[in-house]
Amino acid sequence: MTHTADSPAPTRRIARERLARKREKVRAGAAAMRRETFHAGMWATRAPLWMWPALLVITGIGAALRFFRLDFPHRLIFDETYYVKDGYSVFNFGYERSWPENADDSFNAGDPSVIEPTPEYVVHPPLGKWLIGWGIDLFGADDSFGWRFTVAIIGTLTIFLLGVIAWKLFRSAFFACVAAGLLAIDGEHFVHSRTSLLDIVLMAFVLLAFFFILLDREQVTKRLATWTQRTAEIDSFAPALPQQNPDPLAEAAATPPPTPTEAAVSTPSSPSEVPRTFPTELSESISAVPFTEAAPPTAATQRRPRTRSRDVINFGPRLGARPWIFAAGISLGLATGVKWSGLYALAVFGILLVLWDVHSRSRAGVVHPWLGMLIRDSIPSFFKLVPIALVTYVACWTGWIRSDDAWDRQWAAENFGWWSALPKWLDWLPSLAHYHYTAYSFHVGLDSEHPYMSNPWGWIVQWRPTSFYYESYDKGDMGCTVAKCSSAITSVGNPVIWGLAALAVLVCLVVWIIRRDVRPAVILAGLAATWLPWFAYQERTIFTFYTIVMVPFVVLAVTYCLTLVWGRVPAGGGQVAAAPSKKQRFARISAALFARRLSVGIFLVAAILAFAYFWPIYTGEVIPFSAWNNRMWNITWR
Repeated sequence: MTHTADSPAPTRRIARERLARKREKVRAGAAAMRRETFHAGMWATRAPLWMWPALLVITGIGAALRFFRLDFPHRLIFDETYYVKDGYSVFNFGYERSWPENADDSFNAGDPSVIEPTPEYVVHPPLGKWLIGWGIDLFGADDSFGWRFTVAIIGTLTIFLLGVIAWKLFRSAFFACVAAGLLAIDGEHFVHSRTSLLDIVLMAFVLLAFFFILLDREQVTKRLATWTQRTAEIDSFAPALPQQNPDPLAEAAATPPPTPTEAAVSTPSSPSEVPRTFPTELSESISAVPFTEAAPPTAATQRRPRTRSRDVINFGPRLGARPWIFAAGISLGLATGVKWSGLYALAVFGILLVLWDVHSRSRAGVVHPWLGMLIRDSIPSFFKLVPIALVTYVACWTGWIRSDDAWDRQWAAENFGWWSALPKWLDWLPSLAHYHYTAYSFHVGLDSEHPYMSNPWGWIVQWRPTSFYYESYDKGDMGCTVAKCSSAITSVGNPVIWGLAALAVLVCLVVWIIRRDVRPAVILAGLAATWLPWFAYQERTIFTFYTIVMVPFVVLAVTYCLTLVWGRVPAGGGQVAAAPSKKQRFARISAALFARRLSVGIFLVAAILAFAYFWPIYTGEVIPFSAWNNRMWNITWR
C-alpha cells in the first residue's frame, strides 16, 4: 500500500482505530449497565379507583358552572358575529355564505333567512364552524343556548381530559384532581367555554393529541422494559453455554491421539456403563451401511445470530405498531382544520416524539440511540403522523370540495395553468391551494389597530385580556339599584393561577436542566407549541384570548410546581418513600413538610376564592360600576 505525505502514518491510524474501539467498548458497557436498571417506572403504576369518580365530580361541577345561564346574553358577542353565523351557513349549505349589513339584528331575533346565496371569503378552515353549526341545528338558530352548546361541551370534556393527562405525568391521583380543578376555575377557560369561538375547539384537539403522545410513550416504555428484561436474561444465560472452538483443526491438534490399546478396547468403569467399542463383526457390519455425517456449523452460520443480537443491542428493538401516533396525527389534523395554528403543534409534537424516542432508547441501554431512532422509528413515525394529519385536514374541507359555488371553488376552471392536465375529479385541488395562498397573505398582512390587541410577551401574565362584552346601565335598567351599573364578560385568567404562571415556567425549565426530569420538558414543549410561534408575528393584530390554547399547559406547569412544594413523607432512615403506604400517609410529618403542604392548600383555596370574586365579570352579571372597577386590578384590563 502506498502512503502519500498527506496520509496519516499507519501507526497513527492504528492508534485511532484502537481508541475508537475502546470508546465503543466503554459506550457498550455503559449501555449494558443502563439495561440492567431500566424498568417501566411510573408508567406501570395504576390509578386508584377513587380518582375516576373524583374527576367525574370535578367535571360535573365544571359543567354546571358552564351551562348556568349559557344563553346570556341573547345576542352575538365579540367574534361570535363571524363564527356563529358561519356555523349556521356551513352546516346548512356546506360552505360559508355572505350576510347583509345589520344581519346580526335579524340573527339575534331568530331569523337567519336573510343569508345571501353568494359565497363569503373567510380565512379560517371550516371544522370549528361545523361543530358550532351542529349545536345550532340541534337547538335551533333562535336559541342562543344552542349557539354556545358545542363549545360548552368541549370545554367541559377538556377538564376531565386534563385530569387524566396530569395523572399520566405525575402519577398522583390528588394532583390529577388538582389540575382538573384548576382548569375548571380558570377564568379564560371558563369564558371561552361559554362563548362560541374557534379557539377552545383548537385547544381541545391539541390537548387530545398531547394525550395520545403520552399514551404512546407509556406503550413504548413498557415494550422497552420487556426488551431489556429479555436481553438481561439472554446475557445471563450466554456465559453458561459451552463455547465452541471456531477452529476444528486446532481442537484436533490439542487432543492427543488414542493409543492402540485404547482404540481397540474400552473397559466400562461400572456395570451399567455401555462399552464404547463394538465387536469386530458388528463393527464391520455397521461400517457397511452408508452413513451421512451432519455437516459442522460454518463460521457464517455461527456469526449470523451473533450479528443480529449485536444489531439489536446497538440500535434497539423495533417498537411495532404504535397506534397512538396515528391517533395523534388525526387529532393534529383536526386541530389544523379549526385554525392553522394547529400546524405549530404538529411541528413541535413531531420533534417531541423524536427526542423522546431517543431519550427512551438511551435509558433502555441502546448503544446508539440516535441511530436507533433514525433506523427503527423515524420513517414509520413520520408516516403515521404527518401524512395522516394532512389527509385529515383536507377531509375537513369536504363540504367546500363537494360544493360548486363556494368561494374560489371554480378558480382552477376559470384560470389556465398546469392544473389543466389534472383529471376532472381533482379540479378542486389547485382551487383549494389558491384559496390557502390568499388566506395566508391575509393573515400575514393583518396589522389593523384594535383596542384589545396585545403582544405575546404579556400573555403569560395576562397583561391585556380581551373584553368580549360590556354594557353600561343607569339606575332602574336591568335591575340596577345604583346610579351606574356594568355588565361585562372579560376573558381574563384566574389571577392566582396566572400570577404564578411565569414563575412556574421558569421552575420547569430549571428543574428540567438540573434534574433531567422529562416531565417539565414535556410541559414546556406544549407551551412552546402554543405560545412561542406568535413571537414571529408581533406586528400582526393578535389578542390575549389566543392563550386559551396554552391554558392547559400553564395549569400543568403550576401543578408540577405544586407537586414539588408538596413533597413526600420520609421513610425509615431519613429516605423519601417513592410509594408511601397507608400508615406513612397518615403518619406524623415534620413542621417544615406541614408548612409546605399548608401553602399548597392555601393556594388552592385562594384560586377558588378568586374565581368566585371574578364570577360577575365572567358571566355578565349586572353589578355596580364601582364593583366592576374594583375587579380591574390592572389598568390594562379596562
